[in-house]
Amino acid sequence: MSVREKNRQALRVKLDEIKESGYHLSCSRSKNWVSEIFKDLADSDITFIDGIEIQVEIFKFEKDISISGLIRTAIKMSCIRCLGDFDFPLEADFHYNLFPAEERELSPEIEVSKQDLDEIYYQGDSIEIPPLIREQVLLNVPSRPLCQELCKGICSKCGSNLNQAQCQCEREEGVVSKFEALRNFPLKK
Repeated sequence: MSVREKNRQALRVKLDEIKESGYHLSCSRSKNWVSEIFKDLADSDITFIDGIEIQVEIFKFEKDISISGLIRTAIKMSCIRCLGDFDFPLEADFHYNLFPAEERELSPEIEVSKQDLDEIYYQGDSIEIPPLIREQVLLNVPSRPLCQELCKGICSKCGSNLNQAQCQCEREEGVVSKFEALRNFPLKK
């Protein structure tokens, strides 16, 4: 296997491989590869169902690098309302501007703009793509995952999943809202 092919397998792009027309990469990586770059999340509620599809375009402007891409994968998550597992298709577009680390100016007080959030610095003669993929997956995983937008959750008394069947608790005791007293509240006109 050539050095160039080995770099492609590792998703490392040498700066001298980026031509004037750019560097284009479209590939898939296995579930094992994804698990390896997310091995620290093994104890989390996120489980990868499949591998990941990656499309990346890289352009070089002297020493500055522009990377745009798209990633697609699917993860299994637990719903925060009903606690049921569901599959979540994750698709993310991303863009980064990379600058040589040696040109980075450190200032004790800086104001961060929206544009600064897309800027990162690189060292050496190559760009590592896996950390960018990892960051985008983590940024696009919902912080409050729901199996469906109108998930009914679980019954607070018997624990039944209300998406699957109506439990008997509400029918026996009747549902009294905490706000029931406001129903007859006089309104000013």
